[in-house]
Amino acid sequence: MATCEVVTLWICAALFLLAALVFMFKERSYPKAKQFNYTTALMNFIAATAYFFMALAMEDPNVAFPGISLGTIPNGAGGFRKFFWMRYLSWFLTTPLILLDLGMLSGFDFWDNFLMIALDLCMIAAGYVGAGEHALEWQAFSLSFFFFVALMFFLTTGVLQKANEEANDDRAARMTTLLWLTVIVWCTYPVYFVLVQRNVLSQCAEVVVFAISDVLSKAVFGILLLADEDLLSSLQDGGAGQIAMTTQPQVIA
Repeated sequence: MATCEVVTLWICAALFLLAALVFMFKERSYPKAKQFNYTTALMNFIAATAYFFMALAMEDPNVAFPGISLGTIPNGAGGFRKFFWMRYLSWFLTTPLILLDLGMLSGFDFWDNFLMIALDLCMIAAGYVGAGEHALEWQAFSLSFFFFVALMFFLTTGVLQKANEEANDDRAARMTTLLWLTVIVWCTYPVYFVLVQRNVLSQCAEVVVFAISDVLSKAVFGILLLADEDLLSSLQDGGAGQIAMTTQPQVIA
């Protein structure tokens, strides 16, 4: 049945797959920027896979065992609603890649990236529990929101500091553009969570608003990041030179 939800899910699956293929094959022209291409392509491949299976399950519940792609949970009002748990699995795998892209662009070290990704995974895990277990929804949401605020703080202050220190204006502008895109779009997810848990959004509206934010945070993010691959390639040239300088053997007279 071609419902609003099914059409939206199939469109997003196709958009993510197309974006992933474009990002991956752009590497052939810019091999020095391949870490950005591969990371961005991978996050879109994962999103395409999640949307593909959610679309299949919504279109025909008999294509898979119940619960494989979608679940059914109490809605807190005496009824039941669909639980798109695969959405959380997708976020658990893709949001660290978004942070990794931002970290590589901004020049974060290993431990900066480690901290942000760890906070991110804790945020997603707590959010999943809140969405799937009605009795714990607000306790888990509060914990997830704590991790969210901490992540946004470290991400925003870290990227802005690096941008202020950056001598390359194009790189600094790209860093801040992607930062604010990420912050603004990610801020929509807690709002959607509350609206869904309070049964304010219909199932169609839920699928549409989450889909819009997912496309913005992954496909549009990738387009903006990879729009100037000459810039990304030049970063690798500079990085290689810096590493070479720090690894020269020292001669003690």
